[in-house]
Amino acid sequence: MDEFTKKQLARNLFVQSAKLGKRLPSLKIETSNNNSNNKIDCRKCVHFFVTWEKNCPYGCHAYGFKGLIIPSVIVKASSGEICKFFKQRS
Repeated sequence: MDEFTKKQLARNLFVQSAKLGKRLPSLKIETSNNNSNNKIDCRKCVHFFVTWEKNCPYGCHAYGFKGLIIPSVIVKASSGEICKFFKQRS
């Protein structure tokens, strides 16, 4: 994961925690490049959607959340696993 994506993830989590009124625990972000084959492109998934909200432009119907960055990045950072609900659009 590149530095720009890490900063976006940290900013997204900060904004979401500010809305909740509490601080979220810091997440371990895996930086190894050996998982490049497991990357998921949410834009090709049936559950992905784009919102009109400035602070949360991307969302996932399967997981039921919106955020500043692509949902698969948030899922990978929070659970350490790739998205289990990915379904290719036809």
